[in-house]
Amino acid sequence: MATVDAPDPGTVRDLLAVLLALWTLGWMLGPVATGQPVLRAEQFALQPIPRRRLALGLLGAGFVAATAVVSLVAFAALLVFGLRLGTVPALVSVPALLLQLTLAVLLSRLMGRMFGALARSRVGAVLGAVLTAAMLVVASSGWIVFSALDAVLRTGFSPVFSTVVRALPSGWGAVAVEASARRDWLMTGLPLAGLVLLPAVLWVAWNRSLGPARWSRPTVRGSSADRAAPRGRASLSPTGAVYAKELRTYARDPQRLQSLIVPPVFAVLSALVPLAFGSTVFLPFMGALTALMGAATCANLYGQDGTALWLTLQTPGSERADVRGRQLAWIVVFAPLSLLLTAAGIAVAGQPDLNPWALTATFALLGGGAGMVPLVGIAQLTPGPDPRAAKNAAADHSDVAGQAFSMLFLALTTAVPALCVTLAGHLLHNPSLLWAGVPVGVVTGWVAYAMLGQAAHRNLRRRGPELLFLMRTGKQQQQAKPGQAGASFSKTLPVHRQCLLWISFLAGCIALFPQALVPTLMKLSGHVEPLWFLALHMRPEWQWPTVFLMYTIGVLAFTVAARLAFTAIKAARAA
Repeated sequence: MATVDAPDPGTVRDLLAVLLALWTLGWMLGPVATGQPVLRAEQFALQPIPRRRLALGLLGAGFVAATAVVSLVAFAALLVFGLRLGTVPALVSVPALLLQLTLAVLLSRLMGRMFGALARSRVGAVLGAVLTAAMLVVASSGWIVFSALDAVLRTGFSPVFSTVVRALPSGWGAVAVEASARRDWLMTGLPLAGLVLLPAVLWVAWNRSLGPARWSRPTVRGSSADRAAPRGRASLSPTGAVYAKELRTYARDPQRLQSLIVPPVFAVLSALVPLAFGSTVFLPFMGALTALMGAATCANLYGQDGTALWLTLQTPGSERADVRGRQLAWIVVFAPLSLLLTAAGIAVAGQPDLNPWALTATFALLGGGAGMVPLVGIAQLTPGPDPRAAKNAAADHSDVAGQAFSMLFLALTTAVPALCVTLAGHLLHNPSLLWAGVPVGVVTGWVAYAMLGQAAHRNLRRRGPELLFLMRTGKQQQQAKPGQAGASFSKTLPVHRQCLLWISFLAGCIALFPQALVPTLMKLSGHVEPLWFLALHMRPEWQWPTVFLMYTIGVLAFTVAARLAFTAIKAARAA
């Protein structure tokens, strides 16, 4: 970005200010995902180290990491920008980029202290969930912003936006470099002075914050879950007891609260990104995306409970009630959110052609998600820190990337029959068949809820002691050699097959969702934006064949991945 050409050098300056703001924001949000750093002030509480020396040492440790090296390379864009403008701007850019990196590291350390104090509270869980959802949206949909890069280089940013990004501390270095090229020494010196004073203030604040951790105590009190608990006979049944326990867990446990908050926030933000470019095609599908992401965030439902599984195992015959209670609680928690967002999206979008698709997907995914959550949680349980020892940071949780991918694919397959009915109605121009997908989605969702739940409690009854042993031994046992108890199923594959497994998953995700599903929705709605969708760049007569080719590639890639995964699971069980 520092090398692009624009009619106005101020445009490149503003563009660099935006990118440096994103990098600085990444440093600030890092503690949300990773928790506090490895070296913390509490670990030196018994050492006779002065506070100032301790603060200096911990700050130095923040620079001894791959993240600091990568960020230094990124911030070197200021040096490239300065070299383009002349010798003096190049000299000014050197202290500017070093001060910008120091500011980012100090902000990260200070945010780590602040988030550490909030992590065990409900407020911290909600804040962490919102930030996690925002990072997921940027990772999955941020490419849309670059589609507007050519227009920005031609016309620049709006005056208000340009003023804001220059006023932020992350943009002061770019402002100073650009001002030195114009020999504006006042606007060169002021930003540099600010980059010296602000880190000094942050240093004092961080220095004062060091000391014994003052964790905010998690509040455990009566909540709305108590009012939602079953009454009468239901309150005396084992299923009703598990249901009530699960509702209270969603309301009280920070990790489970994050699993509840991330899906709707992710769905809303994902729909707002194309809305910024005038496209409302995703708004009706906010509810379906909430149900799908709700299944993905709860994929490790049993692993989140840690060794508490022994309570279920010590009560013979309680496996069915445990699974059904968890399913019922998941439906009660996510169904109102999904249906409300679907209704709101349909009302705002104003595209009647998409309404049957949105309703069909929502009902089918709610049932499929409720069925898949306990089944995947048991079949692919991933141990993590026991709840009593968890830091409630995303990176400190179990590594559930494989589970999330599996859940996304398996939950989507439960919606395929109903969506095929809707697709047939669309292709045949039959409104009755088009809307028939909605009741089919309700029926297939109920079947998935019942049959997959039955398979889950049978699996729990058969593998309960094995799962408890896996959660007790933790990640170290899971990384044992293939053939040993508790070995991860992927470890039974040779390295080249592991690579093929993940490449197939990645290729399937890219081909099936952005390159096939999104162009399909755009063409059905009539609002077509080519962007990076291959099919939409083809001639009109080749667009639909390209879409179907992407569907084929995605299905074949997922088939290869599933075949490899099932082979590895069989080998692990045999071992």
